[in-house]
Amino acid sequence: MSIPEFEQMLHAVLPSTGKTSLTLTEVPRHEGELLVLLEKAVLSGARSNTPLTEIHLPKDAYPAMEAEFGDIPVMDSGHADVIRLFFEP
Repeated sequence: MSIPEFEQMLHAVLPSTGKTSLTLTEVPRHEGELLVLLEKAVLSGARSNTPLTEIHLPKDAYPAMEAEFGDIPVMDSGHADVIRLFFEP
Protein backbone atom coordinates (compact mmCIF):
# COMPACT_ATOMS: atom_id res chain seq x y z
CA MET A 1 0.00 0.00 0.00
CA SER A 2 1.36 3.38 -0.93
CA ILE A 3 1.65 6.28 1.51
CA PRO A 4 -1.01 8.34 -0.35
CA GLU A 5 -3.44 5.38 -0.25
CA PHE A 6 -2.81 4.97 3.46
CA GLU A 7 -3.39 8.68 4.07
CA GLN A 8 -6.69 8.47 2.15
CA MET A 9 -7.80 5.59 4.36
CA LEU A 10 -6.90 7.53 7.51
CA HIS A 11 -8.81 10.54 6.22
CA ALA A 12 -11.87 8.34 5.58
CA VAL A 13 -11.99 6.78 9.07
CA LEU A 14 -10.86 9.69 11.25
CA PRO A 15 -12.18 11.40 13.26
CA SER A 16 -14.20 8.71 14.94
CA THR A 17 -16.77 8.83 17.72
CA GLY A 18 -15.64 5.54 19.26
CA LYS A 19 -12.83 3.04 19.23
CA THR A 20 -11.83 2.39 15.63
CA SER A 21 -9.46 -0.16 14.18
CA LEU A 22 -7.79 -0.04 10.81
CA THR A 23 -6.53 -3.37 9.46
CA LEU A 24 -3.80 -3.46 6.83
CA THR A 25 -3.28 -6.70 4.94
CA GLU A 26 -0.55 -5.28 2.71
CA VAL A 27 2.27 -4.75 5.17
CA PRO A 28 5.38 -2.71 4.40
CA ARG A 29 8.35 -4.82 3.33
CA HIS A 30 10.87 -2.70 5.19
CA GLU A 31 10.86 -1.31 8.68
CA GLY A 32 11.55 2.19 7.34
CA GLU A 33 8.28 2.12 5.41
CA LEU A 34 6.48 0.88 8.52
CA LEU A 35 7.85 3.78 10.54
CA VAL A 36 6.55 6.27 7.95
CA LEU A 37 3.07 4.69 8.11
CA LEU A 38 3.08 4.77 11.91
CA GLU A 39 4.16 8.41 11.96
CA LYS A 40 1.32 9.27 9.55
CA ALA A 41 -1.13 7.39 11.77
CA VAL A 42 0.07 9.21 14.90
CA LEU A 43 -0.15 12.63 13.23
CA SER A 44 -3.57 11.96 11.66
CA GLY A 45 -4.95 10.68 14.95
CA ALA A 46 -3.65 13.71 16.83
CA ARG A 47 -5.08 16.15 14.27
CA SER A 48 -8.51 14.53 14.46
CA ASN A 49 -8.59 14.19 18.26
CA THR A 50 -8.69 10.42 17.82
CA PRO A 51 -5.21 9.35 18.92
CA LEU A 52 -3.53 6.12 17.93
CA THR A 53 -3.73 4.02 21.11
CA GLU A 54 -2.48 0.56 20.12
CA ILE A 55 -0.47 -1.11 17.35
CA HIS A 56 -0.59 -4.81 16.45
CA LEU A 57 1.98 -5.99 13.91
CA PRO A 58 3.85 -9.17 12.96
CA LYS A 59 6.82 -9.10 15.34
CA ASP A 60 8.62 -11.72 13.23
CA ALA A 61 8.60 -9.35 10.25
CA TYR A 62 9.83 -6.38 12.30
CA PRO A 63 12.14 -7.83 14.99
CA ALA A 64 13.74 -4.47 15.80
CA MET A 65 10.37 -2.91 16.69
CA GLU A 66 10.21 -2.08 20.37
CA ALA A 67 7.33 -2.84 22.75
CA GLU A 68 6.28 0.79 22.35
CA PHE A 69 6.24 3.32 19.52
CA GLY A 70 6.66 6.53 21.45
CA ASP A 71 4.16 5.90 24.23
CA ILE A 72 1.88 3.64 22.13
CA PRO A 73 1.92 -0.08 23.00
CA VAL A 74 3.07 -2.41 20.21
CA MET A 75 1.89 -6.04 20.28
CA ASP A 76 2.28 -9.06 18.04
CA SER A 77 -0.64 -9.42 15.62
CA GLY A 78 -0.02 -13.14 15.31
CA HIS A 79 -0.36 -12.95 11.51
CA ALA A 80 2.49 -12.43 9.05
CA ASP A 81 0.55 -10.07 6.80
CA VAL A 82 -1.63 -8.12 9.22
CA ILE A 83 -1.15 -4.77 10.94
CA ARG A 84 -3.95 -3.36 13.09
CA LEU A 85 -4.02 0.22 14.28
CA PHE A 86 -6.43 1.24 17.02
CA PHE A 87 -7.67 4.80 17.48
CA GLU A 88 -9.80 6.10 20.31
CA PRO A 89 -11.10 9.59 21.10
